[in-house]
Amino acid sequence: MVMLLAAGPAVIAVAPSAEASVPSLATRAAYQARVIQQINAVRASNRRGGLSFSNCPARFATNWSSYLARTGAFYHQSMYPILRVCRASRVAENLARGNVSADRIVAAWMASPGHRANVLDGRLTRVAVSAVYARGQWTVTADFARY
Repeated sequence: MVMLLAAGPAVIAVAPSAEASVPSLATRAAYQARVIQQINAVRASNRRGGLSFSNCPARFATNWSSYLARTGAFYHQSMYPILRVCRASRVAENLARGNVSADRIVAAWMASPGHRANVLDGRLTRVAVSAVYARGQWTVTADFARY
């Protein structure tokens, strides 16, 4: 199994790690929190402000990760509903799929120019991350916003 990152037509492959069984809800929450923690650590090391969690993009991230995990599809959702419903002035999205740690997800995003640009965009101030484990792999959606 490999990890996939959605960046238009580009795909990045990362070697998988072992995962014994389907994670609990607490493990899923910890994985999501770790992704946000790592994003903010990278932002801090690049002299960017931290991103605050936001419930509005969280609804979109949760629905999208669930859809992608359930169907096996892998592409970005339209950002227009997030702009409209969340009354955001700017939004962005990073996706990843694979049987890897939260740290490896963020490291892979940082190795991809488009994903890196989203993580380090100083105009973005909010983030929501959803990670769904299905079929032996994580499907991760990070939705960024500025209100």
